[in-house]
Amino acid sequence: MIRLVRAEFLKLRTTQVWFWLLLATIAVSGLLVVAQIAPSDGVRSSDKVPDMFTSSSTAYVVVFVLGVLGVTSEFRYQTITVTVLQTPSRWAIMTAKMITYAITGAIYAVVAVAVQIAVALPWLSAKNITVDFGDSNVQHAIIGVFGVVALFGIVGLGAGALMRNQIVAVVVGILFLLVIENITLAIPGVRKVWPYTPNGATQAILHTTGSTEVTDGVHLTSTATGVIVLLLWAFIPAIIGAAFTMNRDIT
Repeated sequence: MIRLVRAEFLKLRTTQVWFWLLLATIAVSGLLVVAQIAPSDGVRSSDKVPDMFTSSSTAYVVVFVLGVLGVTSEFRYQTITVTVLQTPSRWAIMTAKMITYAITGAIYAVVAVAVQIAVALPWLSAKNITVDFGDSNVQHAIIGVFGVVALFGIVGLGAGALMRNQIVAVVVGILFLLVIENITLAIPGVRKVWPYTPNGATQAILHTTGSTEVTDGVHLTSTATGVIVLLLWAFIPAIIGAAFTMNRDIT
């Protein structure tokens, strides 16, 4: 398994996609800090700091796309043929990919949080606002970001394994995460299912005692339930993809 994970990291490193998506993560993370501190109604006290750090979880979109490409690129360029010839077990291949992209997601989360710390600390210090990394809410927010972004790498793998077509998987996945889920939240008769969507689970995981428990009239689940829901969204599509889609003829 270690050999397979190393091979997956090698495949990832030999493309430029990870680099450009990492730059996008850095840019978005920095802009989000500015957007939260600069306005007159932005971060003005220490109790708002945890919410500022949770915004770095937006890196999940980038990692989701990276996960999708981790599977679909192999089918698009037929490198999956060589992969399967060397490792006939599709389960082993998918497991190695899940480990690889979960670790990659955690690395992207570290970068996103580091960028926010680098921008926010001197700015908040100038405003006499203390950032206490020993505070349980701050720790909850940062740890939650790592978990969420890492799991979305696996969510992306599952979407890629199920759809296989690169463009379709990326477009459908982003539409679902950024558009359809928000539409679900806006429909009175349907919004009760929103806490069990990926974004609903993400909000539950990142929720701290200083933030609201209600989003547009919908109560979030507990943090533990949010973790379970996001784990299901991560592993079920990946397992189905490994069991059915990746077991089809690859030529």
